Amino acid sequence: RPQPSNSIRAESRLLKLGKTLVVGEVNIFSGDDPKPVAHATGTYSIPPQK
Repeated sequence: RPQPSNSIRAESRLLKLGKTLVVGEVNIFSGDDPKPVAHATGTYSIPPQK
């Protein structure tokens, strides 16, 4: 959602760290507003060791 503030802040955290997968999330905040303007989750596949 559009925000009038010029400053943004991101907070990320790992939700799960396994042997082959990592799941994390990111929340984006505008200015001092405690409500996030964006939220994303992602999954990363850890390549096998050679």
